[in-house]
Amino acid sequence: MKDQAPFPPIEIFEVLTSTLDSIHQAAATGAPQWTTHIALEQTRGRGQKNRSWWSPPGAGLWMSTLLRPKCDRKTWGGIALIAGAAARNALALLGVETVELRWPNDLYVQSRKLGGILAESKDPAAGSWVALGIGINIDLQGAGQGSTIPEELSEQIICLSEAGPPREKEPGKIALAILHELRPLYGRLQQGEPIREIVGNSLAAAGRTVSIEQPGRPRLQGTVIGLGKHGELVVEDAGGTIHAIVAGDVSWDV
Repeated sequence: MKDQAPFPPIEIFEVLTSTLDSIHQAAATGAPQWTTHIALEQTRGRGQKNRSWWSPPGAGLWMSTLLRPKCDRKTWGGIALIAGAAARNALALLGVETVELRWPNDLYVQSRKLGGILAESKDPAAGSWVALGIGINIDLQGAGQGSTIPEELSEQIICLSEAGPPREKEPGKIALAILHELRPLYGRLQQGEPIREIVGNSLAAAGRTVSIEQPGRPRLQGTVIGLGKHGELVVEDAGGTIHAIVAGDVSWDV
């Protein structure tokens, strides 16, 4: 059965340390699935591997959503990829059709990073959940006073205002558009459909060359074949060996 109940009202905060933290706190007190928090500013936003995520006031969409999946736990690792496909689809509907989804959790335009997704799962006594964080740069020129773009990021990131511009810049409305695109994809995951089928053509990766760093392993270079059933990146190296990558730092088109 499709989950068509109204989403809980999106809560918008002036400042949070991290929307991921606030969603984990809400989950622990019994908040329902699809509870969503937006911060106009994050003071300790984070990305993959706990890397700092620059999220100043007025510059972007900094949101997290609570999911309580009932599907096989081994598929949870693909939730961020599915959310990336949903975000890409939503932005296309808002007029930004050049967004590229890169495995495992990044959104790019013109080889510059537009946004990223992070899914953190917890399984305490209160029950299992996933806090799904999404950060998208909307208008870097709109960042609050004193929020100069860090020099190391200035040539690496892009915002919707440069990429589109989009028909909508209000964070809450962009968040709602993403949720509407995510819900049917998430429903398919709950029904047991393979992640590679859910993501489909949203990830244009086949045939591209990659270099992958994995903890404790030599750097892997090869050509992407596609996705595995559970969202693994399937790569063939120069010797013809097939690798299914579950996690790693990927450099594209090397």
